[in-house]
Amino acid sequence: MAKTKNKKKNLADSASLKKNRESKKKSTNPFEVHINKDKQKILGRKSKDDRGLPGVARSKAINKRKRTLLHEFTQKNKDNVFMDKRIGECNVTMSQEEKAMARYAAEKIKAHRKKNIFSLNDEEILTHRGQTLEEIEKFDDPKSEDEFSDDDNYKDGQLGKKFVSDAHFGGGLLSKSNEQSSGKQLIQDLIAESKKRKAEQQNIRDQTIELTKKLDSEWRDLAPLMASTIPKIDKSIEKPKADDYDIAVRQLQFERCGKPSDRLKSEEDIMKEEKEKLEALELDRLTRMKGFTNDSDERSKHKSADDLDDGFVVEKIDEEPLAYDENGMVMESGNNSEPTDSINKDDNSIDENDSDKLNNINDDKSESENEEDSEAEESGEDDGEEDDLDDLKVSEASSDEEEQEQILNDKNSINSPTAVEQPNESTRLSMSDKESNDNAMNNESRIKDIREDLQKRKEIMEKARQELPYTFSAPTNFDELETLLMDKNAEYQSIILERIIKCNHWSLNETNRDSMCKLFDYLLQYIVKCCTGVTEEEDIIKCFLIIDRLCPHLYDLGQVNASNTATCVQNLLKEKHENFKKNPKKYPGLDTLILFKIVSLLFPTSDFRHPVVTPCLVFMSQILLRCRVKTKTDISRGLFIVTLMLEYTVLSKRFLPSSINFLRGIIYLATIKPLPSLPKIVPPFKRVGNFSNLLILEESQKSLNIELVGAHMKAHDLSSNDIDENFKVRVVLTAINLLDEFKCQLEELEAVYSIFEPILKLLKMNSWKNYPKNVRNHVKQIRNNLEILSEKKLEYLIPEKKKPKALRLYEPRIEKVYDGKRFKPMSKQKQEREKLMAKIKKETKGAIREVRRDTAFLAKVQIKQQIRNDEERKRKVKEIYGDAAMQQGELNKIKRKK
Repeated sequence: MAKTKNKKKNLADSASLKKNRESKKKSTNPFEVHINKDKQKILGRKSKDDRGLPGVARSKAINKRKRTLLHEFTQKNKDNVFMDKRIGECNVTMSQEEKAMARYAAEKIKAHRKKNIFSLNDEEILTHRGQTLEEIEKFDDPKSEDEFSDDDNYKDGQLGKKFVSDAHFGGGLLSKSNEQSSGKQLIQDLIAESKKRKAEQQNIRDQTIELTKKLDSEWRDLAPLMASTIPKIDKSIEKPKADDYDIAVRQLQFERCGKPSDRLKSEEDIMKEEKEKLEALELDRLTRMKGFTNDSDERSKHKSADDLDDGFVVEKIDEEPLAYDENGMVMESGNNSEPTDSINKDDNSIDENDSDKLNNINDDKSESENEEDSEAEESGEDDGEEDDLDDLKVSEASSDEEEQEQILNDKNSINSPTAVEQPNESTRLSMSDKESNDNAMNNESRIKDIREDLQKRKEIMEKARQELPYTFSAPTNFDELETLLMDKNAEYQSIILERIIKCNHWSLNETNRDSMCKLFDYLLQYIVKCCTGVTEEEDIIKCFLIIDRLCPHLYDLGQVNASNTATCVQNLLKEKHENFKKNPKKYPGLDTLILFKIVSLLFPTSDFRHPVVTPCLVFMSQILLRCRVKTKTDISRGLFIVTLMLEYTVLSKRFLPSSINFLRGIIYLATIKPLPSLPKIVPPFKRVGNFSNLLILEESQKSLNIELVGAHMKAHDLSSNDIDENFKVRVVLTAINLLDEFKCQLEELEAVYSIFEPILKLLKMNSWKNYPKNVRNHVKQIRNNLEILSEKKLEYLIPEKKKPKALRLYEPRIEKVYDGKRFKPMSKQKQEREKLMAKIKKETKGAIREVRRDTAFLAKVQIKQQIRNDEERKRKVKEIYGDAAMQQGELNKIKRKK
């Protein structure tokens, strides 16, 4: 027998060997240990890197590269790489329990998605808008009338138990019924049962209605008795007021939830709707101008199949319907039966005459309508001509006269003895006269109706001609715009412009933007042209009304293209300034003043420098400083410009010397001479001369009643040159009010008292004895306000004190440790930067070293692979050569045998 090995002995030997290996310590070669020297030794600090094992570190690095770099190198060009997608397998931080829990959760989710996606037996409560489906569920059970029944067999609209058992499950071997009912019989029974239930339900409804009516009637009788027993509410008892907390709670409780609504309309949508509305109104106007009326009463109404005839007036039928007897003959009605046949003949003849007359009238009416239509079309081409309308009136009057003559002739023919046969004159003559009178009255009423209809049509057509068109195309030149607006009042001009802008709005089509820019230029020229050469008071008032109505549209057009607006106004200002240079001593016309006003409406006047407003201010200052004040119009236009300059500077509070100087000159013209000391007067005013006393009152005006606040200048002040006493008082009061406004505007300036000091002296020199008492008090109050300005403390201009210049300080050159080396003195920031650069250099070297080692490692791997491949190739070649030699030897041996 073979000897069995002693397993226990082998185990004991292996354990002892293992113990001996652990007990023995590895002896390191001292030549393989590398000692790292520290530059600076610190006592008591143990360094971990004082010694190093280059061989061990190298082997660790090689093993690490084998696990990482070599693995990546081998899998570099492979597509069928095995990826370990087990949950948590590549995550080192996860423990085995965490991996198992994560995998279990993933399996549960996968199973839920597959199986339980449509399961409703979960604990999750379904909601809609914050409410559960149970709360908002409506227990509606829509059923037909035949499904309602109080019978238990048909409860909830279901089929009866007996019917189901017989119809669905009957006819078997165990069926107790002996009768064999067919399907047709079952259906008939079902229909009969349904009719029976309907009849019962109808009876119940009728009984309920009757009981309800009875209860209502009894309640009406009891209501007056119950009214006296109702306790009256004592209104004197005040309810307790809710505090802030209760109000806040209720607001939160009943807060409205936001719901989606229609989107806001854009500017393009609004303009599109406006254009469509105007086009519909224009179509309606053209229709009415042609004589067609769209009366809602005469319009035919359509009746649908399910119409209930609500909204329709039932017409009364005066005539009796046509009836037939048993033999098929027409039965005569009581109204149509007459004792003799001759009267029927007379009636027939009269009816024939009436029909002829009506045909003539209708023919005349159609002819007049055709004439109206043709004339309406001609008037649509040329609205300014009124000759067609006069012809229409003449033709209508002539047609009315012809109709009257024709109807009178018809009346005479009806009354003539030849018109009616006379078999029995005593009985039929009276009846014929009576019928003829009735017919004549009917004809007169018809003529009257026709005249009223023609008159109504004429009024509608004339009104439509006077109405403005609702749609306009954009004017292509100035003359076209002028023809549209000329000879129309300001209100109509505003309406025309509004409709032009709406029909050609730039949001509807981008090409309309250029046409609207041109319209702005044409409209500005039109406004200036309206104000050019105006001398009459009525024309001036009309001019201001036109400006008031058209300036809003001018502003809207100016917003289309700001650069084009500025260019147009600048060109017009240049043109007016060139005209002013030709005669600089004469005030410009009203058109230039209106242009200044338009500039303040179109552009911001508070900018420090503006390409349009700044030249405009310079232009106005030149007018006030150069133009001579000789007439009433000069004074009025000068005050108008000063008011505009006050409006220009109301926000910027800029000081304009020309306006203050003009007001100073106005006060001087109203001051009585000679003066004890002649004040200094700045041109265009002069100390002495014929025009230095223009505003001195020659007569006392103490009894004059004039308001202190408000506008005092009038339209005729810009046109007439006759200076009266009333004008002088109004000019002085206006100048005083403007002075007060400028004083309030310039109060923040340091030199405000110096600005108004010359004017204050003039106010003190004049006694103002001929002026009304309220004007004298007002002047005194303004004078006191100006005197208060002298008490204002002046802060003189002082050059700013210069701060002492600090000495330039240097950082001390301190070397903390001296080790025989010299370092360059550097700032703290530079030291930090040098440290960072040193770290970058060190890390860069380390990275380059690692890259080189990785490259060397990969090169060794490639060389080993190449050597292995070459050895394998040599082995295979030797094997092939050996096989070939053996085969050749066998072949030679066969040849030798032959």
